[in-house]
Amino acid sequence: MNRRILYSTLTLSLLFVGANAYLIEKANSKVDREVRVANWEITSKDDLVKELPKPGVVTSEEESYLYFNDEFGSFKKFLVKEGDQITSGTPLYEYEVTDQIQQKNVLESEVEQLEDEIDSIEDNVDDLESLESSLPIRSTDDNEIPIDASSLQSEYDIKKEIAAKELEIDRLETQVDHLERQISDIDSYETTLTVQSSVEGTIKDLSHSIENPLITISSQSTIVKTDLTEEEIVTVEENMNAVIQSDIEKKSLNGIVTRVANLPKNDPHLEMDSTYPVEVKVQEAENKLLPGHHVFLSIITEEVKGAFVVPVTAVEKDGSSTFIWILTEKGTVEKRKVETGLQVNGQQQIKSGVKAGEYYIVYPGDIPSLNNGTPFITGIDWSRITLRNLKKVDRPTVLENLLIGLLERK
Repeated sequence: MNRRILYSTLTLSLLFVGANAYLIEKANSKVDREVRVANWEITSKDDLVKELPKPGVVTSEEESYLYFNDEFGSFKKFLVKEGDQITSGTPLYEYEVTDQIQQKNVLESEVEQLEDEIDSIEDNVDDLESLESSLPIRSTDDNEIPIDASSLQSEYDIKKEIAAKELEIDRLETQVDHLERQISDIDSYETTLTVQSSVEGTIKDLSHSIENPLITISSQSTIVKTDLTEEEIVTVEENMNAVIQSDIEKKSLNGIVTRVANLPKNDPHLEMDSTYPVEVKVQEAENKLLPGHHVFLSIITEEVKGAFVVPVTAVEKDGSSTFIWILTEKGTVEKRKVETGLQVNGQQQIKSGVKAGEYYIVYPGDIPSLNNGTPFITGIDWSRITLRNLKKVDRPTVLENLLIGLLERK
């Protein structure tokens, strides 16, 4: 009897296993084939920044050169020394006039040229102000159509250009004042004239041999210079943002690319790689960086703010199309076609195809037999199952969910 029961039980078990195996493997079977998803995440937004890291060196933004013409006078002495910090109006050197009439004519000619240049710039400022006034007026009225970002950017660019032009006018007018002062000295029969600076900065070099340029003045504003390779130069454009870091400054400094060279630093050679100079202006006027300091530079070549971001492991390619696997509310997986964008450090921007709050599979390549519409199961998150949380759930709810888990078939 015992042997008969044993054989009967064994036969029924084999039939049960065989029948289920047949149903599972049978084509077009109605039996659900569930997949287990161990790693999943919820869609979220983040900022993606693609940076080009390069070493850089700090240098003065520009240099001004003063020249001396010995045809109309003889040099007497310098009134400054190398390393001096100067401002507009600082006396630089003295010279003795030998031909007052000729020197006065030269100075008057220079004044006339500067005044013509000032008039031209003022006309340009008037044109810019007219263009600014033609832009849409910003309003706080909610019923009015808001101004788009391009209009705001245009207004900002125009204001910035006007400010730069006005600064240039101030500089030229200062030069005119200095020249007119020399003319006044000549009219009063002064033979020793003093030349004053029209710019502020640092005296970089004095030519004691009286060779031109007589004085070199470095500006106080600084820039960072770096060299880019042939591959890197095509990814960088003017007005790109940059971040500057150094051991001197405890905080990062902001910068903007102001110059991208179109010609290589050295003469092209077949056996040498070409490099291209790039300049980044330091935005913060007050900083501890001095010409000659070495820094670490990061040029931001691409940036996307508030983008849907997933790991690159979640993205699959099928021909020219890209997909991610979504865990739907119906308890099935969905192969969702998406449009991708910027990829940085293992993170992939999803431009379209997903919504906030959806769950996706992080490693779909690790799941065998993953098909569209397949039911899924996930592991228990034991970190969320605590005695404290269980006490908050009433007994009828626990029983209801247990029955749903046992009886419901998606």
